[in-house]
Amino acid sequence: MQKWQLASLTAALCAALAVSACGDQTAQKSNQTQTPTATTKNSQPGKGAVIGFAHCCIRGEISTMDSVEDTIKQVAEERGAKLLYANAEDSKHRDDADFQVNQVKQLIDQGAKVVILITSNGKKMKEIQQASVEYAQSKGAYIIAARRPLPKAIHSRFGNAFSVSSSTEAAGLHQGKMVATMWKQYPEWDKNGDGKVQYGILQGLEGNPKTIARTKNFLNAMNADGREVERIATADTDWERNKAKEAVAQWIKSGQINKMEILVANSDDLALGGLDALKEANKPLLPIFGLNAIDEAQEAIKKGEMAGSVLQDVPQQGRVAYRLAENLALGKRANDGIDLELEGGHTINVPYAIVTKVNENK
Repeated sequence: MQKWQLASLTAALCAALAVSACGDQTAQKSNQTQTPTATTKNSQPGKGAVIGFAHCCIRGEISTMDSVEDTIKQVAEERGAKLLYANAEDSKHRDDADFQVNQVKQLIDQGAKVVILITSNGKKMKEIQQASVEYAQSKGAYIIAARRPLPKAIHSRFGNAFSVSSSTEAAGLHQGKMVATMWKQYPEWDKNGDGKVQYGILQGLEGNPKTIARTKNFLNAMNADGREVERIATADTDWERNKAKEAVAQWIKSGQINKMEILVANSDDLALGGLDALKEANKPLLPIFGLNAIDEAQEAIKKGEMAGSVLQDVPQQGRVAYRLAENLALGKRANDGIDLELEGGHTINVPYAIVTKVNENK
């Protein structure tokens, strides 16, 4: 496959996506260092804070979840807070709401004034979130939903509930605008010359709000650019790389892959699963687009094995969630020291950035 020269598209993509992170490497590093967790040497500003962390996932299943877990644990240690940890082992207990809710209750009963909650990502997600917030409120505690934000209905009812994530709508829009921009730059991608974008899509979890929003807004952005699209195949993968690989392997077996001109995925793990299948079958690589810009995806872009991704700063989400928790635990203003807007008094969205030469050369 041609190695996509994303460097030449930087200016065009920045203009198209209108995101603030399209600066040079120095600016990006500066933004990253102006985090809410900077501490002076040997200081422990979080000492006295007791924070619960109710995590969803078994380590190694979803790379972004591993990243946010590592960040929260590291920052808590650096700042001297006491962090109480529980893991809901999502793949084993996905539809057992009581399992994670009971963990949240135990963390609060053990003294956590705030619980950072990354909810199990199944059909009971909203039930887990509401039950956790209700229990926390009854005990005078707070819930911070990280990565998987709370519904607006919960925020409107409860004053002890906060969310830290990145706008789900923006993710799909950025991805769609990037694809539309690159489609113009690479007319050879239109293999059959019909002017339509024939695509396959690897989705996260069926019925999941993030899955729905990412796919819907990807298509909205393509339509807004005047791109006519045709979906050849879709697969729901539970956000798991191996399941994405299996789906694309089936598309290869059925011949559907031969009708596709691009492959789109709701996350980089899924995009990489698709890449795994194509490489294993020795098939020509399609332009593949992911979301999150994890390190492995950026390496694949650098090698020309993926066409692009949208950078979701997952470690920054972890840093912001931790600092918000520390502030609440110590009775400070919620967003003290956090240089991001507290939208509606309850939600912080960490901005996205497009993948550019700066990202490739990290």
